[in-house]
Amino acid sequence: MHMISPAPGAMAATVVLPPRRPGWYRAARVSFALLPLLSVHLALAAIPFVPLTLGGVVLLFVMTRVSGVGITVGFHRGLSHHAYKTSRWFQFLLSFAGCTAFQRGPLWWALFHRIHHQHSDTEGDVHSPVVKGFWYSHCGWLFTRYMLEPDFRMVRDLTKHPELVWLDRLWMVPGMLVAAGVYLAGGWSWLIYGYCLSTVMVFQVTFAVNSIGHLFGSQRYATGEGSRNNWVLGILGMGDGWHNNHHRVPTSARHGFAWYEVDVAYRFICLFRRLGLVWGVRVPPAEVMAVATGKHPTPAPVAG
Repeated sequence: MHMISPAPGAMAATVVLPPRRPGWYRAARVSFALLPLLSVHLALAAIPFVPLTLGGVVLLFVMTRVSGVGITVGFHRGLSHHAYKTSRWFQFLLSFAGCTAFQRGPLWWALFHRIHHQHSDTEGDVHSPVVKGFWYSHCGWLFTRYMLEPDFRMVRDLTKHPELVWLDRLWMVPGMLVAAGVYLAGGWSWLIYGYCLSTVMVFQVTFAVNSIGHLFGSQRYATGEGSRNNWVLGILGMGDGWHNNHHRVPTSARHGFAWYEVDVAYRFICLFRRLGLVWGVRVPPAEVMAVATGKHPTPAPVAG
């Protein structure tokens, strides 16, 4: 095994690389793992030949919400950071929705996101544009040995749930089932626009947070790395683009701190809370919010 050591002063987590194997073997493994994601990108070449229908437009909107909620609310704020509590069946449902985005399984996604936070913009960060460049951070890292045999010791809190382990192993199945279903229901228009285009859009925005979100935008908080608040990604990423806010309080379910920082994912979490589906929703401390809102908390009265 080869290990990437943590930066000085960082936590002891490491990225454990699998044993070196022949180049053809690694290429075959990586290609197979990326086949669904590459397929939906290549499928967009059919757009000039497939008429856009009203059903395709509606499904495009619906699927970007479904898979977007699965990624931002399920994989990111839920599994990676435990920003709220929920039941196992709803956790599984959100994770199933996240798998329709073809961004690998819930354990894999949470593992590498936690590594990113522990080693943000250092050599230990698996997708830092500051250290390894824009294209590597955006998608190049997906073609490395990191993908092949991840060390799940960092996500023991998740591996105790058999349904998540099962879903992580069969992460391609939800997306393939949805793709087949929309094709049978609405033909090529629904498949190309409603599923493939929506999946590509969610992927590109999610991974733009890794790349653009550490290069372009404002830094409200001095977090010691390159995370930025980017208003375009904030809107397109359902709130995940307020990345500097997120790095300041990673466990917060709310990423948009100021009134103008649109955070659709947090609105979904609030809706789920009203429906009794989630509880224990974590929010930023008052002193952190005061920096964003300009409203300093009133000090507690001194007992006389």
